[in-house]
Amino acid sequence: MRTKFHVSAVIALVFGAGSLFAQDGPKKEPTGSEKVVAAIHNQCCAKGEKCEGEQKKVCDRVGATVLAGLDRCQEKCKKEGMTCEECAKAKDGGPCKACADMTVKVLAPWVKKQASAKDATHTLAGTDGKPETVKCTLTAGPVCKGCAEDMSDALVKACKESAPKK
Repeated sequence: MRTKFHVSAVIALVFGAGSLFAQDGPKKEPTGSEKVVAAIHNQCCAKGEKCEGEQKKVCDRVGATVLAGLDRCQEKCKKEGMTCEECAKAKDGGPCKACADMTVKVLAPWVKKQASAKDATHTLAGTDGKPETVKCTLTAGPVCKGCAEDMSDALVKACKESAPKK
């Protein structure tokens, strides 16, 4: 005995199963760093939370570079023995409110300026240790190592300047 499948029934099953699997699980709460990136995005992007298409791709690239800069800053601060007790207590992975506010204050203008720069470049240490000029990929490429390094330098400087004098 042959069973006939109706095309509409098969389509309904496929799309029904697809939408079932495509449903998001419980929403993941953003980390402290992701909240900082969102705050910088809201100050720098003309579209704010409503960017779509190509603009969203650019904003996602910039966000990834900002996260890399925050990670690099954390490495540098750790290496220099700079710690924030409030950041260490933060349940969402930090930074604390004061450090988050300082980060946004330092990086938002920096990101705006760098994103609007024409033919921006960075000077980084090459594989042989000599300075090497590289093209900035903040808005049109992979995570920009030059921007991440520059952002981390700016943040470390701001941290040092805001630290209580001993």
